[in-house]
Amino acid sequence: HAPIQDDVLRLGGQTEREGERMRAKEYLQQVRILDERINCKLSDVARLQDMATRITPILREDVASGGGCSHDRLADTVAKIVDLKAEIDWDVDRLVDKKKEVSSLLDKLTDRRYYAVLFRRYILFETFEQIACEMNCSWRNACYLHGQALDVFQQVMDKEDKGNDEG
Repeated sequence: HAPIQDDVLRLGGQTEREGERMRAKEYLQQVRILDERINCKLSDVARLQDMATRITPILREDVASGGGCSHDRLADTVAKIVDLKAEIDWDVDRLVDKKKEVSSLLDKLTDRRYYAVLFRRYILFETFEQIACEMNCSWRNACYLHGQALDVFQQVMDKEDKGNDEG
């Protein structure tokens, strides 16, 4: 299996790919990246399970005629399903850890509006329209607040990185 690239989903503040500091938006988007990959794998499992149910009737025909090709296809499909489910379990663990990590950094924001807009956007995956409605402001103001919040969150990340570099 191909695990999610660690240069994209890095726990620290730097990407190994380019040796540069990860920007706040990239860092926060890691939650959605993990969530989307899990959903893709779940769709793949459903597709494979559907395929496995189609292979089963052919297996019965082959048993009667003495062939075993469908059994191999069924076994291969079941093995793929098992492997994919193990990957999903691992990815879900990473998603939970990443959400905890992001939430703990978001908790360091002193302006609750900044916390709310970033939490809603990057943890709840709300659109700016939904955020504006929930925060009782215009779409434009929600976007502006988001930009301000990212700037302040970047400062929080930089402060954390400095603290980790010194310790």
